[in-house]
Amino acid sequence: MTDARAVDDGWVPESCRLPTAEQPVRVAEFDRFFATSVRWFDRPSAGHLRLHLAGSEAVERAARDLSARESACCSFFTFEISRDGPDAVTMEVRVPAAQVGILDALAARMRARGTPAPDGSWLRSGRLAAEAGVNPQTLRYYERRGLLSAPRRSLGGHRLYPVESVTRLRVIKTAQRLGFTLHEVADLLDAGPRRGGLPARATAKLAEVERRLVDLTAVRDTLRAAISAGCDDLVACAGNACCPLPFPDK
Repeated sequence: MTDARAVDDGWVPESCRLPTAEQPVRVAEFDRFFATSVRWFDRPSAGHLRLHLAGSEAVERAARDLSARESACCSFFTFEISRDGPDAVTMEVRVPAAQVGILDALAARMRARGTPAPDGSWLRSGRLAAEAGVNPQTLRYYERRGLLSAPRRSLGGHRLYPVESVTRLRVIKTAQRLGFTLHEVADLLDAGPRRGGLPARATAKLAEVERRLVDLTAVRDTLRAAISAGCDDLVACAGNACCPLPFPDK
């Protein structure tokens, strides 16, 4: 099935409202859904197309709305939408043997939009970076740090990462926001539930944060005291015994 087939509208039944050149609004709707909601897709069989979607509630609503309208229009469609986790929604599309051309054309349209396919468990670097909310340069930096496995290469030379890398990158960014260094994050990822895993490391990090809070509280109080005392020159304050700033004793 070539991309030219997607341009040829002869595959669309007359009663069907699938995207064709005569229905540009439908074309735009499908293209927008493919570009913004579909992470990758695979084709378990000729009559079965599986779309792996982003996991937001908005995407799930859009998928259910789209499937409801297509089912009402073309009764041969069978849709099944399931949530596989907080960040994963799957949309199964099935048609009888006489209508497999429709799935061919939809798959071709997704390929034309750059959606990763049949080896859909892999994402290009730009798509991975966008899904995880990081810069593309960050991927290479994490590779050098050992946080992300080196990608494979497509026949066209594109860098391809496993789709599971999206979750790994989000874990890394979340751990950093909690105060873990990249070295500590790498240790966490390697350890998993073994060697204490997250509970032990989170307890240690909490103790470290609490120590820092004590230090920062002391700094805050000292700065407030300096402002209240009218300190305006560090050299003059250094010789004033009443200055609240913590100059070392001689």
